[in-house]
Amino acid sequence: MKALRFLFSPHGRLSPQPFIAAVIIVYVCGFASQGLTVPDVITRVGLWPFAAAQALLLWIWFALHAKRLRDGGHSAGLALGVGLLYALSLALLIIVAASFFNMADAHDANTAGALGLILFVSVIAILLGSPQYDVTWMMVTALTVAGLLPVILAVVCTLWAATRPHRADEQTA
Repeated sequence: MKALRFLFSPHGRLSPQPFIAAVIIVYVCGFASQGLTVPDVITRVGLWPFAAAQALLLWIWFALHAKRLRDGGHSAGLALGVGLLYALSLALLIIVAASFFNMADAHDANTAGALGLILFVSVIAILLGSPQYDVTWMMVTALTVAGLLPVILAVVCTLWAATRPHRADEQTA
């Protein structure tokens, strides 16, 4: 029962050493959960296992960070904000992945025609040497940074929370 409270309850306090060990496990599990997005798995069971794993890991991440921040003398608001931003980015990722996966399986003539036209125009533009990569690559870079920003903020929040000094005046959870 203590292990469940340790992982799932955002109440209480957590000293730096157990926090670091637990959060490393959460990040490793998050990285391993990316295996649920391979095409064979998605074909068989869809995106639901990935979404469930990410939701569970996000809650554990929040609970650990809330306890650690409280132990360091801060409120859990930072963990809540970063967690919500990460949840929104996961929702967007799942929506995009679901629509992309459905688009690959679609036999809709309009979808196939539009994709074919975009591909045809892109190939012609490349062969003619006319694509302007200055603005396009800036947009792609900005979108990539925006996509990675929640992950970067989560890691920065973790590093900051791990370096907060332990307050020994109250007992830890």
